[in-house]
Amino acid sequence: MTSRTPHLDLAVTWADEELQELRVSAASERFSGEISLYASPDELRDVADRLRNFLNGRSERRDFLLGQEDFAGFGTVRLDLYRKLFAETATLEVTLRANPGERQVHAETCLLRLSPAVADVERFEAELRRIAQRQGTRARLGA
Repeated sequence: MTSRTPHLDLAVTWADEELQELRVSAASERFSGEISLYASPDELRDVADRLRNFLNGRSERRDFLLGQEDFAGFGTVRLDLYRKLFAETATLEVTLRANPGERQVHAETCLLRLSPAVADVERFEAELRRIAQRQGTRARLGA
């Protein structure tokens, strides 16, 4: 079994004023997956805003969905992030769902669990803001 470096990576592959195409890849120590999706800068800012409130030290849970569930050939990423009271690490469940380009082909899903440090989540939040403001091309959580 190959050991991977756990991460969540959102890279901008195309953008205009209202929409961005993102390549999202994620890996745990045992599994990995990658999809492409479309998201608006407003969606990315919303994720960043909700992450900022998550980082205040209390026991919290946040759920996010990026992408369109019925857009053929592209996919979605669902992020379920939770943290116990004042814990130094969080638990992040990443669900990548690839929508097939053809109706007769079934969608595929990959579920990964990561344990990022809270400080890494803070850096990820700042990188998401840069992507939403067109000042960066990537937001990465993990090594």
